[in-house]
Amino acid sequence: MPHYFSNFRSFDYNLPPLGMTNRVTDITKRFVIRDFYKKNLFSFFRYDVSDSQRPDNVAYELYGDSTLDWLILLPNEILDPYFQWPLGQNQLNEFIRKKYGSISSALAEIHHYEQIIQTRTEIINSDGEKIVVPERTLQVDQTTYTSLPINSKRQVTAYDYELAKNERNRTISIIDATYVPSIVERFRNLYA
Repeated sequence: MPHYFSNFRSFDYNLPPLGMTNRVTDITKRFVIRDFYKKNLFSFFRYDVSDSQRPDNVAYELYGDSTLDWLILLPNEILDPYFQWPLGQNQLNEFIRKKYGSISSALAEIHHYEQIIQTRTEIINSDGEKIVVPERTLQVDQTTYTSLPINSKRQVTAYDYELAKNERNRTISIIDATYVPSIVERFRNLYA
């Protein structure tokens, strides 16, 4: 996202205790994707990030310009691409090792307990279309967990928790390419 900040104004910031002045980027001005784009369902589509893709790769693939990575991050409210963007499997394993000590420790540690309210089901509607009804769960304490029937409860390990959290980051919203030129123009006019 370094190209995003290249259009921001910079100014000299005086650091009296150090007796020096630094040139800094003014990050106080924010560019907001207009509510129209956020509310208009037809201006976005769903995209699943693959294991090794970065925001600049996605921008190049979809818009033909890797410097538009900010158009991938901002609409998804991703402020920290290191922890809000999906990690590749090797990166995820390294993160888990650092956080829990080892993969086996993460697999052995219970993160939380869940009650399964509704299992994932597939139904066929009157038009013959398959509709997937997702699983619904509720996080419960250990006492409640032990009182539940065996087929309506689950222990979630720390490893499974981190894996599921990473997988949720894979599905992002992408702005339809037809709207990109007008957004880029508004952005450039704001910082001109």
